[in-house]
Amino acid sequence: MIELILIPAGLLIAAFFSMIGLAGGSFIVPLLVLAFGLPAQKAIGVSLFAVMFTTISSALAYAARRKIHFKVGLLLDTLDVPGAFLGAYLTTLVASDWLAGMFGGLLIFLAARMFWRRNSGREIEEAGSLRLSRRVVAACVLGSLSSGVVSGMFGVGGGVIDELVMILLLGMTIQLSAGTAMFGMAITTVAAVIPHWLLGNVLLDYALPLTIGGVIGGQIGPYFSSRVKASTLRRILAAVFILIGIRMLLLPFLGG
Repeated sequence: MIELILIPAGLLIAAFFSMIGLAGGSFIVPLLVLAFGLPAQKAIGVSLFAVMFTTISSALAYAARRKIHFKVGLLLDTLDVPGAFLGAYLTTLVASDWLAGMFGGLLIFLAARMFWRRNSGREIEEAGSLRLSRRVVAACVLGSLSSGVVSGMFGVGGGVIDELVMILLLGMTIQLSAGTAMFGMAITTVAAVIPHWLLGNVLLDYALPLTIGGVIGGQIGPYFSSRVKASTLRRILAAVFILIGIRMLLLPFLGG
């Protein structure tokens, strides 16, 4: 019965992270490992199962508010899988801990820029305002490859790179980038869940309560996203990125 605690936990994590276009898996997995004693493989399987339904729920909520650029979302998924394979292969050639540290430093720098960035008044708020020019397509495809590589090498969710591309390169507001990111993750997470399900890593005693909370939270996040100032949401997202960057920056030292 203690697993029922995962309902409010899943709700809070999903509501907060879906508000800024992230899935929260990097917080769910440690919760399952540290608080419930699950092995890492099982924790990842349970997390992915819950995140799959959370992102679908959130994407539907953002779609109802017309805050998804579907074509950009699909473009940002095009090279995720090849990039992940490339990233995994690169870990056999180079010391990934030190590369993670350097990426963490870069992430902190970009997040700081995002945090202090002022609204120019030219941010793209609606999907119809962004045309798929060559520059946009190139940015999305390269961002997709980079997202896959980073995910394969460091285990960092692809939503981090996708959000940076959409906000810093494409000029989207965070509300539009968040909805687009949740749409993209809803597609890729479905594929990621299948092998974990077949391997028996999805423990339903934990996955179902977490999913119930996640589905509800996935509706709450977009609701608050539409009511909080874009500048405030951008700073919240930047703060989360800085925390992720600090953790990655410390990897070379923690790894000895």
